[in-house]
Amino acid sequence: MPKEVLYDRARKNDFEKYFGSKYCTFELDDWVFTEQTALQKLLGHFKTKSLKGFGVEHLKNGVIASGAIMQYLEITQHTQINHITALSRIEEDKFVRMDRFTIRSLELVAPMQEDGSSLLNVIDRTVTAMGGRMLRRWLVFPLKDVKPINERLDIVEYFFKEPEFRQLLDDQLHRISDLERIISKVAVGRVSPREVVQLKNALEAIKPIKVACQHATNEALKRVGEQLNVCETLKDRIAREIQPDPPQLVNKGDVIADGFNAELDDLRAISRHGKDYLLKIQEREIEKTGISSLKVGYNNVFGYYLEVRNTFKDKVPEEWIRKQTLAQAERYITQELKEYEEKFSVLMRRFLYWKHNSSTN
Repeated sequence: MPKEVLYDRARKNDFEKYFGSKYCTFELDDWVFTEQTALQKLLGHFKTKSLKGFGVEHLKNGVIASGAIMQYLEITQHTQINHITALSRIEEDKFVRMDRFTIRSLELVAPMQEDGSSLLNVIDRTVTAMGGRMLRRWLVFPLKDVKPINERLDIVEYFFKEPEFRQLLDDQLHRISDLERIISKVAVGRVSPREVVQLKNALEAIKPIKVACQHATNEALKRVGEQLNVCETLKDRIAREIQPDPPQLVNKGDVIADGFNAELDDLRAISRHGKDYLLKIQEREIEKTGISSLKVGYNNVFGYYLEVRNTFKDKVPEEWIRKQTLAQAERYITQELKEYEEKFSVLMRRFLYWKHNSSTN
């Protein structure tokens, strides 16, 4: 999928002269590419007085490019971008700089021939999407400093010498979905109920990884263990509030866990077992009063009622309230039926409210 290129509308001819028209482009006004506009956009987003804390204040072109990207997100209505919390640069003194031609010639991430294989294809045995992306970054940005290189090699050696540790991490990583993607969707308010549960499962898997790394004899792995946050409070809240196997879409219902909210449980019971509940009332009242022809009915005037034939009127309890007289029967309501009717009305109002919002959004 081609990446979108942002450029000054006034420089369109220059862009196409050097790069052609094969790229997916997005034109922006010239004022977007001024340092002052870009700086204001970045400071406003990060809510800081300067960019010194990010170490990029002296990089004029970098600041302009970053500001242009933020402006592009605003224009394309990507307004929920609170998950973008930092700005950083790729430090040239830490990485070997390779251009696109070199990466292609070395076949690091893609083969030059259809029947060929890239280095990434050969060595990529990652079990998570996050690991796959990290490995790709490591290939195209090789380290220069010997110390971090040796740390990586030491970790590889530790995995080789400690098969139990390696197996534990492999088992737990298989339980972890794409956390980076899920967290970014949480930040913009587009996460699904199923992804929330996947987040909980991932946090559960991280805990044994954290413990294993903390007890490792490799210092780099110990540091990883100390930095991992299992977010116990968040994990417990998701387990308590969300169904273990929720639907993908919220509007499918049955997302909130049973037992979390008593009112919701009552409404669910009505929606799922309403007929059974009314039948139990009918059977119980028949047994209690001896009115064999008793039946529960409903109309739009006063809701649910108990209908009693005239031949059994003398058996009607005093607490029943007469609401309608027919030629051959009387209709009554009880406090229990009134409460049931109120709960049913609440359920219907909420359903109609949800249906209205779903159709307008």
